[in-house]
Amino acid sequence: MSSSTSPSPSQQDILESYFLKAVRDILRPASGFLKHPYIVPGGHYFDQLWDWDSFWVAKGYLALLQRMDQTLAREVIAAAQGSWKNFMENQAENGTIPILIKSDDRDVFHCADDNGIEHNQAKPILAQLAWEISQSIGNSEWVRPYFPQLLKFYDRWFNRYGTPAGLLVWGSDVAIGVDNDPTTYGRPEFSSANLLLNCFCYKDLITGTQLAQELNLKEEARILSERAESLKIAIQTECWDETDGFFYTVDVQCRDARDTYIPKHIPRGMDMSWKTLPLKIKVFTGFLPMWCGVATRKQAKQLVERHLRNENEFNTPSGVPSLAKCEKMYAPDVKSGNPSNWLGPIWILPNYMIYSGLKEYGFHEDASLLAQKTRDLLQRDIERSGTIHEYYHPDTGFSDFNPGFLSWNVLATAMT
Repeated sequence: MSSSTSPSPSQQDILESYFLKAVRDILRPASGFLKHPYIVPGGHYFDQLWDWDSFWVAKGYLALLQRMDQTLAREVIAAAQGSWKNFMENQAENGTIPILIKSDDRDVFHCADDNGIEHNQAKPILAQLAWEISQSIGNSEWVRPYFPQLLKFYDRWFNRYGTPAGLLVWGSDVAIGVDNDPTTYGRPEFSSANLLLNCFCYKDLITGTQLAQELNLKEEARILSERAESLKIAIQTECWDETDGFFYTVDVQCRDARDTYIPKHIPRGMDMSWKTLPLKIKVFTGFLPMWCGVATRKQAKQLVERHLRNENEFNTPSGVPSLAKCEKMYAPDVKSGNPSNWLGPIWILPNYMIYSGLKEYGFHEDASLLAQKTRDLLQRDIERSGTIHEYYHPDTGFSDFNPGFLSWNVLATAMT
């Protein structure tokens, strides 16, 4: 493997300067249902507070506070904290927190509706966002009044979207983040125990435990820790494929229906011994158990050596494609906004999450190389077009889709 070097000051300055110049375009004042200042994914999103976008963009900019003047730093912290409070203060009675809030609509996707079409709810990133803010201001006490609501949010996940296998499922493919992930997109409701959802929830439960411990909420910490451990076991048990050396999203629609279809006078054979079936499609989410700390060292080694470095799967000049190159659905050339295209294009978010997992498991050379590819990709785009885009072709690094998209792209500055 070729070695890589640390980013030159000029390259890092180019990226940081770009994002610092753009930051005021994504800060919004309180308005309507959004009673606190908040963050949007990019300047043209106007008054749209999205769940995981707010977390990632806040995380990226909170890491750049030292590059800001005091006034701007205070505004960024207030908008990050306000985004979190806006989600919590628009929670429904049944525990649902909306995916998208606008100033004139507190639940754009009708997530809280228990009847009719299923629209999921906010991704489990709220403890992680609260933690990032608390670490930035050196105080988590502001979270205390909201902690019962945070627990109610998790209750909603496990009560409505939990399964006998111990995993969580998406209720539908509405606003799942990785919009057209073929392991969930177009599949039956409440069938896909998607790895992204389960890894996010595990990470959030672990972070929520840390928050509870800091606040000396011992019973809450116990509850969250036990849920996290159970979810970790379920991901390991149901999603890891030893033959392939890869983590897969699984289908939970496994039901013994012999009582329905076989006459009672015919003897029953052996019972089903499985709770899920793996959806053997190699999506970047297969690496997320490294990001959240679920993977073992042995599993991480297989993920990196057999898949991440494999040029027929996830090793491209621009980073990690959202879908392995060997998959029949691989289509990185398609420009699509609804759903957005995750069938192979490079998104900065997967690059960052996989980079973080590589660092955590000691694959420092692989992490450094992925960071360099990511920085190079964005720098070339800025030099070519004067802006950055939502996603990129894995081989050419070219994109002309959704210029000015900010969101998690700011995380590239944290890839050093």
